[in-house]
Amino acid sequence: MARVLVIGAGLAGLACALEATTAGHHVVVLERSSRIGGRGTSQNIDGLPIGFGPHLFLKKGPLHDLSRKLSGIKMKASPIQLHKVEIVGSGIVRPSNDTGLSLERKRLLRSSMNEDPIVKGCQFISNWSFGKSEKRYIALQKNKLLVSNEGWSGMVGRLAAALDEVGVFIECGLEVVQIDREKATLSDGREIEADVFVLACGPAASRKLVQPLNAEQCDRVFSQLKRTTASFIEAGLDSKPLLEKQAVVDVEQQLAVLDYRAIQPRLGLEGSHLSAVAVGGLSTDPGPTLYSSPKHRLESLNLFLNQRAAGWHQHIVHHSEQEKITILDSGQYKIPQLAFAKHGVLFAGAWVESEHELSDAAVFTGRTAGRVISSLLG
Repeated sequence: MARVLVIGAGLAGLACALEATTAGHHVVVLERSSRIGGRGTSQNIDGLPIGFGPHLFLKKGPLHDLSRKLSGIKMKASPIQLHKVEIVGSGIVRPSNDTGLSLERKRLLRSSMNEDPIVKGCQFISNWSFGKSEKRYIALQKNKLLVSNEGWSGMVGRLAAALDEVGVFIECGLEVVQIDREKATLSDGREIEADVFVLACGPAASRKLVQPLNAEQCDRVFSQLKRTTASFIEAGLDSKPLLEKQAVVDVEQQLAVLDYRAIQPRLGLEGSHLSAVAVGGLSTDPGPTLYSSPKHRLESLNLFLNQRAAGWHQHIVHHSEQEKITILDSGQYKIPQLAFAKHGVLFAGAWVESEHELSDAAVFTGRTAGRVISSLLG
């Protein structure tokens, strides 16, 4: 049995803790912020799961499978559907009232290398990037990118409840400032002994922690990561300004808005829950520069909503927004999970090598880290 310290209580850290505990290890989870879940969570405010920008997860993917296993209560999830997705300048992706055009678009979407706005719009809403994950792009076409009736807080709650049942200790508000082969030092000076460290705290924090272990290797491993930021707006409304549409995408400006309630009616029949995002576009992001500052990007997102969800400002029940948040921690390159394994350190998160992306990658790499702990002690 190993003493495992998981640093970070997002989806990756929680999934790792579950897997490691199942394997018989003693696990402690520490989280720097005041809440668990990381970016993949939300707060239920008057029945609205207000979060940090739009999320979709893969049907029968790592997150979906794990969430379904952790509770006797069946989770309801519904897919975003292409006959309700609009690409600005090109119309509905697969219009249900035009069979010929719908079939033509279906053939068009099979060519993921095509530069047509329809293809690029579907790539964007699948991955919040262009041409990154074929798996999620295909899943969108097959009605397999989902929204849960529980919101992200409900799905994270399933993981937290399962950990509580098996006695895994999770403590928030604690920052780890240093690790070595045998212990972690907290910002308040306390030390926690551990045999294995799982860094599920994001690439920036992870890099700082492993830098003293091997600076040259750290720079080589982490320097290739390309971070993409985003601005977002979340709004609960007492109206339906998108009408029957589930999403609208502006390919050129890299903007999108989803109505969660239009995708998953169990979130509430009345009103709408808009989740809008502007991805990249700053000089510090990969790709073309579209915006002069995070503030400019957020202003453009507000303008987009004013155009595509007319009158939304007059119907706000709850509202939140943020100028700058990391939405993608990696481009084509990702960190090898075992890059620092000889130091007793494993990595977990969407920025770690796997066949998945976004929340599914976080859960997949978390569970994988939990499974390989025993091999580090051999």
